Amino acid sequence: MYTAQQALRAYRQIEHQGVSGEQLYLQGLDGILEYLQRAEEAIKAADNAKKVIPLDKAYRIVEHLLAILPAEAVQNTTNLSTGLERVYTTLLAQLAQANIFNDLDALAQCRAAVGSLKEAWLAVGE
Repeated sequence: MYTAQQALRAYRQIEHQGVSGEQLYLQGLDGILEYLQRAEEAIKAADNAKKVIPLDKAYRIVEHLLAILPAEAVQNTTNLSTGLERVYTTLLAQLAQANIFNDLDALAQCRAAVGSLKEAWLAVGE
């Protein structure tokens, strides 16, 4: 798992290259959605070897998003970060469920949650 310090360092390096945090977040969500699609196709094709890579990549992105939440904000139960922490930890559990049991319903739940995050983020940016 990424430490918060490693995650923040990675974001700072990317921001110095001209990619904003907002753009990076949306790219991360798009990446998760793409990896979920690839994993679903592999599971439907009964190709366990092919499902592992996209599920791992989706898992790592979510893990990264969780790691960069400020710890002090997560401790405040009324904060948005607490809700995001719950969403991210649920996503991690669902991704593990999909990987272990080839669970297409778990993937669908992940897709719905990530899609909702993306819609909300885009709505805030308008």
